Amino acid sequence: MAKVQHISGISKRIPFEGFDFYDLFRVTFENSELGRMKRLLPLHEMAVNFGLVSNHPVHKRGRKSFFSPEGKVALMFLKMYTQLSAPKLQEQLNGNVHYQIFCDVYVNPLCPLTNYKLIDDIISELSDKLKIQQQQNILADAWTPYMKQRYSTSSSASTQQTPSTWQS
Repeated sequence: MAKVQHISGISKRIPFEGFDFYDLFRVTFENSELGRMKRLLPLHEMAVNFGLVSNHPVHKRGRKSFFSPEGKVALMFLKMYTQLSAPKLQEQLNGNVHYQIFCDVYVNPLCPLTNYKLIDDIISELSDKLKIQQQQNILADAWTPYMKQRYSTSSSASTQQTPSTWQS
């Protein structure tokens, strides 16, 4: 007679292939505006320039960061893109799976982010390390293939005329 086993003991052997909750979200994310933006952003190169990624593995003390280095840079872009305050962005990160995929973070709905200061701390950390000219060069290098007429400039043709020019 077979013994009764807890499902946790045998669940590793039961194949549930084809069922991943996030698969559908990943597919819709790739076709969304955020997905297209993430493909065009050189997040890793920017994280290296910020000094968030080291070529030499260093064992850091303390708790592991909730966001990956690329996720921190993506969070900075997301904050500027959405124009949300830190508390509102935290609320959206807790509930919007596309925002989570964009930032390479998965927030457990049972344990949501509760401290919006985390977002402010990341933005502050990146602003302290920002080298604007180098970051602009990284973005320009990544986006050069998509730019048309790189060597031309345009300006507005509208001008203001003063009342004295209308007098005869």
